[in-house]
Parts: sequence; C-alpha cells; structure tokens
Amino acid sequence: MDKTRFYEALFNQTSDCVVVFDLQGRVIAVNKKFEELHQWEQEEIVGEVTPMVSEEDSPKLLEMFQRIMQGDEISGVDIIMLRKDGNTFFANVSLFPLRDEEGGIIAFVGIGRDVTENKKAEELLRKSEKLSVVGELAAGIAHEIRNPLTSLKGFMQLLKTRNTDYVDIMLAEIERINRIVDEFMSLAKPHSIHFVSVNLNKLIEDVVSFMQPQAHLHGVDMLVESSVDMSAFTCEPNQMKQLFINLIKNAIEAMPNGGIVSIALYRNDEDSVGIKIADQGEGITEDGLVRLGEPFYSAKENGTGLGLVICHRIVEAHQGTLSFESKLKEGTTVEIVLPVLHV
Repeated sequence: MDKTRFYEALFNQTSDCVVVFDLQGRVIAVNKKFEELHQWEQEEIVGEVTPMVSEEDSPKLLEMFQRIMQGDEISGVDIIMLRKDGNTFFANVSLFPLRDEEGGIIAFVGIGRDVTENKKAEELLRKSEKLSVVGELAAGIAHEIRNPLTSLKGFMQLLKTRNTDYVDIMLAEIERINRIVDEFMSLAKPHSIHFVSVNLNKLIEDVVSFMQPQAHLHGVDMLVESSVDMSAFTCEPNQMKQLFINLIKNAIEAMPNGGIVSIALYRNDEDSVGIKIADQGEGITEDGLVRLGEPFYSAKENGTGLGLVICHRIVEAHQGTLSFESKLKEGTTVEIVLPVLHV
C-alpha cells in the first residue's frame, strides 16, 4: 500500500472530524466524519472560511489560529460548532500546525469530537449538586422564618381591628414572604410519591380553568389542543397540577401586555407523551436559557427561581425531561416529555 492511499484511508476512517485549513483560515479538505457530523459535502465547504464555527466562538478560533502561527499546539478546547442546517453542538477541538520540510508552517489541522451528550451530563450533575445544597439551605431557612411569620401575621390581624392604616400593606407583604417560604418548604421536605392512574386531558383542563382568572387579569387567552387520549395516565396528580400551574403562570406573566398561551398535549413516541406550553412574550436570551432551573436565578423581577427548580424535581421524579426553547421578541416554549408508566 503506498503512503498516499494509507494516509487517505487513515484520514477518512478515523472516528473524529478532521479539517485542514490554509493560513487564511480557508478550508482545504475535510474527512468523511466531518461531512457526516456537519452535513456539508467537501466540495460545498472547500474554500470557505470556518463556516462550521458559531459566530459566538469565532473570536476564540481566531485566537487559536494566531497561537498556532507562533508554533503552538492546542488541545482539548470546547467550541460551539454549526451544522449546515444552522443547528449547533459542542465539540472538543484540537489544532496543530502542518510544517514543510524546512519547518515552515503551511497549514493547520483541526480534529474535533462531538461532546454534546457529555456536556448535558455535566450540566445535569452540576444542577443536581446545586439542588442538593439548596434543599439543605431551604430546610434551615424555612424553619427559621416560619415561626416569627406566624406570630407577626397574628398580631397584624389583631391590629387591623383597631387601625387599618398600613396594616393591609403589611399583611400583603407578610403573605408574599409566606409564599416564598412555601416554595422553600416544597423544595426542602421530601415527598412520598403515590402514582395513580388519572385522566391527563382532564387534569390539564382543570388547571387551565383554575388559571383562567389570572389569565383574564393579564389579558391572556389560553388555547388547549390535544391530539391524544390520555384518560389512563400514571402520575402523582397533585405534583402534576403543581408543575402545570407553575409553568402556565410563568407563561402568563411573560406577557404583561396580553397574548396567547398555547398548551398542546401529544404523543411523543410509543412510550411517552409530550406537553408543550408556549407564550408570546419577550423571550429569553441564550445565557438566560442556559441558567433556567438554577436556584435563585429568575427572569422575573421578584422571582426566586425556586418554582422552576421544583418543576425540574417533579419531572425528574416522573422520569421525564423538561426543556426550553426561546426566541427574543417571539416567545418561549416549554416542553415536558413524560413516560407512559403502568402501575
């Protein structure tokens, strides 16, 4: 076997993406794995300047090129990469210079591997660790605040019979603190889950009816669409109601000037059902989307972020997934996917 054919076979049979750039950053050649992962054929991409790198990470790649020009080799850098259709994924990238016989740099070689699933696993672990810490913190804070709150509320109600000035405002503020403590308590104390068979279609309709007054107050219409009969769905109904109430409430509050909240129930696949809740609000930035579900992070001015933490816990307890998509000025969609369990 001659060397040319050997190197060509090695180039195309490796399980990593390989791309060769000239000194101006233009693509010279890509291997089969690159074509498979990025969805570009070699003839489509040759001559282009790094079209597979997201705009966000282009400066990072430029800095890496500059270092390689000085003779450095770079390994193990995570970069957001693009596919031809515009979708993104995380790749772990290494870059090194190609030299001629005199040692001069004549090209760059990039080797990349899709690490999106690893990133997701790391993110889940990070969130899980945070939730554990928050649970312990919540238990302590809720315990310390609950008793003085009860006393304060009692005395305020007594004072109200004598003098109503400012008391209504104070009672409202105490009630607000009480709601925050309730969120802490929901997060802190373990719940024993009793799965039963319920009509999921009716459960969603009941939640929508319950939320109707708040929606009306904000000038919001709620539209429910169901393409599947889930009259025998296994779940913990109270937790499921809390999940939908929290998410629909968020959708309503995302539209202070009114709009439509769409709730769709559909069969995701043979073994799972999906629920999408979409609003027409201002949307959430990419950075904000990444942080959604973190304790104490909220897009709302007075939010604690604990509502979504509780939602994540409920979905995890039902062995499902919770994900968000958002476009600025267009709105946000929450997707819940739950397995169809059998008791």
